[in-house]
Amino acid sequence: MMDPGLIYACIEGDVEQANNLLKADADPNKVNKYGNTPLYWAVFKGHLEIVELLLKAGADPNKTNYIGETPLHFAVHYGYLKISELLLIVGADPNRVDCGGRTPLHWTIYDGNLEIAGLLLKAGADPNKADSWGETPLHWAENNGRLEIVELLKSYENKISSLSLLCLRTIYRNQINTDNIPSMILEWNFHQ
Repeated sequence: MMDPGLIYACIEGDVEQANNLLKADADPNKVNKYGNTPLYWAVFKGHLEIVELLLKAGADPNKTNYIGETPLHFAVHYGYLKISELLLIVGADPNRVDCGGRTPLHWTIYDGNLEIAGLLLKAGADPNKADSWGETPLHWAENNGRLEIVELLKSYENKISSLSLLCLRTIYRNQINTDNIPSMILEWNFHQ
């Protein structure tokens, strides 16, 4: 069972308490009875600073709960753009499926978030990945009247190279000196 103090700190947004508990060896990947980690709670509540802290402490952005949801599923469902960006930068898989075969792209389309849909597509989300009922994100967009997202999916071209994403992940994970990294990569963001 996970440390209830760490969960409480993640729910309440208590950065200092979360930091102290992690320094005292609280496990950021310990799960509760539903398979949720402290990272799920921090994402669920939208606490970006605690999400960053947990990821730096080794929280797994691809750990699934008992119904197959990852922290990225939560972030896109609740419309947390910055948290979604951070999770993708540190290696969250935009194509991981939940128990219904739904990816984060399916959920963000259901919720109608065009900006996050674009973010996921640029990060490599597969617009043709069907859920357990055979429905692709395009089906979801059409069935839910998300016309702008339909157009995005139809016109999508992957403009992010895997090398650029790898560089961003390396910079974040290793906290390396960025003086020698080409400014083009450092200035890049998911909104382009």
